Amino acid sequence: MKNSLVSVIIATKNEEKNIERCLKSIKKQNYIGNIEVIVVDNYSADQTIKIAKKYTRNVFLFGPERSAQRNLGAKKARGEWLLFLDADMEASANLISECS
Repeated sequence: MKNSLVSVIIATKNEEKNIERCLKSIKKQNYIGNIEVIVVDNYSADQTIKIAKKYTRNVFLFGPERSAQRNLGAKKARGEWLLFLDADMEASANLISECS
């Protein structure tokens, strides 16, 4: 896994209170390699999409449920490895590097 592209996939719906903390934690990873962030949103009525677009251009709208969102994210992913996170999670700085 060392130096491989890792795709982090986050399924969201009305997560404006959590998504930025999650995305910042991904950007702070100490993994030596590339990280691709994919957000699949279930048509949020709040600012979730706007916040996500500040961190990645890979923002897609899809529903109706989290499993369908994750499957779409996996199809869009270019990484050799996939990491699925929930929007209310905050990843420790060494999460991805410890998986390698």
